[in-house]
Amino acid sequence: MILEFAAVIAVSYLVGSIPFGYIAGRVLKGIDVRDFGSGATGATNVMRTLGRGPFAFVLLADALKGYVPVLVTWFLFESHDLQVASGLAAVLGHDFPLYIGFRGGRGVATSFGVYAALALYVPLGLLAAGLFIILTFRYMSLMSIVTVPLGALALLVLAVVEGGDHYTYSKAVFGAFATALVLVRHVGNIRRLVQGTEPKLGEGGGRRKPAPTRG
Repeated sequence: MILEFAAVIAVSYLVGSIPFGYIAGRVLKGIDVRDFGSGATGATNVMRTLGRGPFAFVLLADALKGYVPVLVTWFLFESHDLQVASGLAAVLGHDFPLYIGFRGGRGVATSFGVYAALALYVPLGLLAAGLFIILTFRYMSLMSIVTVPLGALALLVLAVVEGGDHYTYSKAVFGAFATALVLVRHVGNIRRLVQGTEPKLGEGGGRRKPAPTRG
């Protein structure tokens, strides 16, 4: 079983590390999207720097990085614990990608993909909630820090109410991990939301200021 865990974690991490946002920036404009906007490789920053078409592609691709490894893991091993390990590794790969120096995204779309593989109807509800938040408040970051915890809560409720062999508490563990990681990765956004300086949808795509050098 240890070998299975090691193989699933390694493969899922490598799949999660595929930096679709970075690749899109290089292919379409010859830029590193991390030099612009929020400095992340995720779909939101891609929309700021490259537009809606690349945003849709990267959003789907990043979600599939979480969905496909977790689903394949189930078909190969029929183990919920291995599924959770796969999901954790895929999200970590997205946030800290091996191929581009461990500077990636914030794990929202990839977490949604994992949620879809663990409990298909959960992300459908989250998408509805996310659209409401975006259309009402126009903050992508607010959508992220609300919907991912809601997904974790849904998995926990399913484990408590339904129980059985399908909705296990190990899946709720993934939700807790995804929530903690998304909140940590959005600390700056949360601060700006409180201060009223957070860029709204479509804003904040300028080049980032270089980090000050220490002399």
